Amino acid sequence: MPRLRVSLQVFGVAALLGLGCREIEAPAPNQEIPGPAEPSQLQVDSEPVRAQMTLPDFARVAQVVGPSVVGVISTVDVGSSRMRGIGSGMVVSVQGEILTNEHVVRDAASIKVQLSDHTQVDADIVVADPLFDLAVLQLRGTFSTLQPVRFRAPERPPTPGEWIMAIGQPFGLGDTVTVGVISGLGRDHADLGRPPDLDPEGIWSFIQTDASINIGNSGGPLVDLDGRVLGITTAVRQDGQGLAFAIPSAMALQFIDEVRTYRRMRHARLGIQARNDNEVDGLPTAVRVTRVDPDGPGDRASLAVDDVILSINGRPITRVSEVAYLSQLAGVGAEVTLTVRRAIDQRTEQVIIIPEMAS
Repeated sequence: MPRLRVSLQVFGVAALLGLGCREIEAPAPNQEIPGPAEPSQLQVDSEPVRAQMTLPDFARVAQVVGPSVVGVISTVDVGSSRMRGIGSGMVVSVQGEILTNEHVVRDAASIKVQLSDHTQVDADIVVADPLFDLAVLQLRGTFSTLQPVRFRAPERPPTPGEWIMAIGQPFGLGDTVTVGVISGLGRDHADLGRPPDLDPEGIWSFIQTDASINIGNSGGPLVDLDGRVLGITTAVRQDGQGLAFAIPSAMALQFIDEVRTYRRMRHARLGIQARNDNEVDGLPTAVRVTRVDPDGPGDRASLAVDDVILSINGRPITRVSEVAYLSQLAGVGAEVTLTVRRAIDQRTEQVIIIPEMAS
């Protein structure tokens, strides 16, 4: 689990009160001066609360997902000594594919995976990519009792306030479950406090949760009440409480598919550079194009410097990180529809851009 550094900005808010003056005409003789208006009566509902609350069956969720969660034990050579790191992972195929975080197996000289029955099996890295902090491992040998996790369909993204459960191996304690809710979506590297263990140029759009996440949880699943994976627990901010983050399962699904097909994760490139901008008329924040590479995808889509990107495939965006994430999620060679406010005449129009593979 990465150790996160956090920088905080404190903003002051000032309020200005404007007082207006006007001439008041004196009342005519014998004219009744109206008294103060009676305040309107507050509406108070005195009906008894009839709603009945039923807590989720977390024990059932743990029983469903538990057999699919594994421990990932990495041995790392540091000078003349060896150190052991412990993280989590999940079974994603009956053939022995394991999904975890890249930082869990980074620089590993050897890897063992501890299955739910506590047996330990040697594993090899198939692909590990720090730009996504994801890795696929392959168990050595053949197995007949592996139980892969189920993923929730990307068309049903998580919702803030939704109940979730995290399962992993914090501090090597064995299977541990914690529960909470989805606290937020679309968090980027800056929202995590710019942790040095995660690449600032990575493709980030983290799920935020208040479920308790600790060292060793990294790579384990974040699941819904049906036991379907919503995310891969990755990081926690050290300066607060209930600030944990997970990589969305939509990106994990694309990663697994690309690894199986291409034996790597193809990085999507738009051929533009952009920055977050809070000086665009009518928008609190926006993404402004600052460079267009000649004969790149952006150039072929007729993007220009100072164009403002408003949405991608109908989804409004406000930060550069969202542009990178949604373009990668669409994938290399896919048609991506950008809604753009043109710099030259302020017209809003849609353009089609096709991400290409970065060299």
